[in-house]
Amino acid sequence: MTIERPDTTAAAGRAAVMQPATLAIASLFAFIVLVQGISAPFQKDAEPQSAQWIQSIVRDGHWLIPDDAYGYTDRKPPLFYWLSALVAKATGATVDEVRARAVSVVAGTALATAVLAWTAANVGASEGWLAFLFTLGAYGFASRATEALTDMLLTFLLFAAYCTLATLVDNSQPQARAAPRRPIQAGLILGLAVLAKGPVAIVLCALAASVYLLIERRNPIVLLRQRWPWQVVAIAVGLGAVWYVPAAIVGGDKILRIIVAENFGHFMPATLGGTGESSRPFYFIAARLLGGAFPMTLLILPAALAFFTGEISAGKRRAVLYQVSMSLAVLLFFSIASVKRDDYILPALPGIAILCASVFTLDVRGAAAKLRDVIVALFVLSPIWLGLLGLFLRRNAPHINLQSSDAAYYSIILANVGTFGRGFLACAAGWLVAIGIAIFAIIRRSAIVSGAAFGVTALSLSLFATVGLRPLLAATRSVKSFVPIIVDHVKGDQLCIPSGINYELSYYYGAAVPDLANPRCASAAAGKVVYLIATPRELDAMTPEYRTRLKLIAKSNLIGGGGPPALYEISPSGANGGLKGSGGAAK
Repeated sequence: MTIERPDTTAAAGRAAVMQPATLAIASLFAFIVLVQGISAPFQKDAEPQSAQWIQSIVRDGHWLIPDDAYGYTDRKPPLFYWLSALVAKATGATVDEVRARAVSVVAGTALATAVLAWTAANVGASEGWLAFLFTLGAYGFASRATEALTDMLLTFLLFAAYCTLATLVDNSQPQARAAPRRPIQAGLILGLAVLAKGPVAIVLCALAASVYLLIERRNPIVLLRQRWPWQVVAIAVGLGAVWYVPAAIVGGDKILRIIVAENFGHFMPATLGGTGESSRPFYFIAARLLGGAFPMTLLILPAALAFFTGEISAGKRRAVLYQVSMSLAVLLFFSIASVKRDDYILPALPGIAILCASVFTLDVRGAAAKLRDVIVALFVLSPIWLGLLGLFLRRNAPHINLQSSDAAYYSIILANVGTFGRGFLACAAGWLVAIGIAIFAIIRRSAIVSGAAFGVTALSLSLFATVGLRPLLAATRSVKSFVPIIVDHVKGDQLCIPSGINYELSYYYGAAVPDLANPRCASAAAGKVVYLIATPRELDAMTPEYRTRLKLIAKSNLIGGGGPPALYEISPSGANGGLKGSGGAAK
């Protein structure tokens, strides 16, 4: 865990190896924080599709190549789905929200604990605890710990592998060559990361190490002359081949096309043969990273200033820079990549947490320390400003033109101002503790204690979102509560959707729901009963003649960008044709 150097005796003296009992207590605390909201309903497509891949393993035994309810093959390496399937099999062979998200919660818990252990061992015990708090207090981290997606597992394995490579990358020390087991350990962990997300794990580790060496004004090419990088890559590739090779043999051209699209097509732009999906501006990842790392984002400026002015000690400078290099690598790689998604920022968050924790143990009190204190004071008092702002907006601006998700959060906040739900109580309790810590920090004039006040405030606000807002939003947007009404009316008849694929509906309905272009949905013309579930936006895309053939059966009160979905019965002559500007019912 430690980066030992002959010239950093002071740093080694401040470092601390965490006792197993201490780490166990920290893990339990992290698990309690992160598990909140794990039973919230699925919404949109990503999580329900992952749950269907897990179902494919548990129910049908498709361990090598799982597929979803529509028959589409799993596009990711299967480690996350394997582990989730084992959890489901061990707990009743049922795939629900909790079981599908369990692996992410455990991985998030392990990651937060690993951040604590590594930072305490290489930077300092105080910085380790602060980095631990900052990680849990970042909503971009806590919210992804209860997602049935592979990204949290990848981030944990990537962080573990990168930490294992630390002494090897810093090859100015003789002992870097005298640890033959370390390349094996790093290669095995990195191989598991490849099985979780693909070769991008190897690319990110290599890029992060290169960024670190460039910051240290050393040539990264020198590493290629050593044996250990090739050993690490060979072991990682070999372990990844345990799935890639059999899957390619069994799946043939179909799987090979998926592998190429996922690992190369997502990086290359559409003009050069890329997939072209989720293409966004180059600054998208930077913007999402700043938002996902909040409130740590507030401390990035004083931390950078501390490096510039020399207020941060030389003993911990290199260890902090080593982890920050991974954050920079994530920012650089995914900003260049054609496909950009919110989840891609996750591996950058541990490095930012360690960077921000280091700003509370500066050697001298200069400009960075003064800026840090102002930011901490304003942030610890932020619940007061937010409460006053909420009351003002409720009275003077009940309706604001926002994006669908932001508008939904806004309406939920306004509707619950003055109530005392679990999220509010958790936030209030945490904030009162933070105020007490802040007062103690002022009395003792301790920067580390003020950092604890900042971290507890961040944690309380994160709990407000994960315990209160997020489950409420999921309940008001997910079709889960509407499906029993649908089943009660449809019974054994055919249910359809206007167009495309709806993984959320198909998961809760228990079967794939085809669109109107499917022959099964055309059976209304033969006199059979066919039902349609559609939103107002989808109805607007249909011709007036087609809409007249729809009989409203039941309407939901769900919210979403397309409006509340409703169940309709299609008259016998109305299953063919319908969408404006097209000759059929669906594109």
